[in-house]
Order: sequence, then structure tokens, then C-alpha cells
Amino acid sequence: MTTFDTYVRRRLDAWGTEFRLNRDGDFLGYPSKNILQILREHAGEVPERTTGRKPLLIPALEWQMETIVHDLHVDYPHLGWTLRAYYCGSGRVGVERLEALEAMLQRKVGKRAFFAYHNIGFHAVAGSLRAIAKNFS
Repeated sequence: MTTFDTYVRRRLDAWGTEFRLNRDGDFLGYPSKNILQILREHAGEVPERTTGRKPLLIPALEWQMETIVHDLHVDYPHLGWTLRAYYCGSGRVGVERLEALEAMLQRKVGKRAFFAYHNIGFHAVAGSLRAIAKNFS
């Protein structure tokens, strides 16, 4: 494994931690009240930010990875779902995360296909990161 592969793996791991599939909505910063309740409490006026809704804060590097995986998903949904199950899922990779992928795809997937999809998706993400790095150099 090269240094760049290690870097990509760490970025994907951080993205997976930020976008965990088993995370509840309150942890992501979603309000317990909806906007209609807030408007009703403030006589139809949107309150200032200090008393209003908490914004959703996602680190920039993890958001960049989410964008890359989303773009991959648009063209190759099975690869996007595989990366999401592999890095954002919980449990053993070849068991619970494979089951999560099968639930997302709504079909059975063999272990060999799961790991092949992961490798293809991983290298697609690595290629996107290389392209981004070249654009900034």
C-alpha cells in the first residue's frame, strides 16, 4: 500500500465516521422542533441565529469526500452504496456491512463482488482526489 493509498483510506475512514449509517438525527444537528413551530412561537417572524436553529456542521474534508462519493453514486450507484456500507456501516466488514449493502441494493451480493466493488470505488475516489490535487498545484 502506497502513502497515497494510506491517505485515501484515512480520508474515507474519517468520512465514514462523520456519515455513519447508525447515527441518529439529533447528533447531526437536526432540530427537535420544525420551522412551523418556531414561526408560531415567534409570531410569524424568523428568529435571529442565536435563538434560531443550529446549523449542520460538517468538516470540509469530510464534506469533500461526501461530494466525491455522491458523484460516483450518480454514475455507478452500486459503487457509491458499497463505499457507504463499507466505511459508514458498523460491524464486521464481510458480514454486517455486506448485509447493509444488500439492503441498500435490494439484492444479494457475494463477498468477492463486495470487495471488488470496494476496490473499484476506492480507486475511483483516489483518482478524484488526485485530479483535485492537480487542479490546485
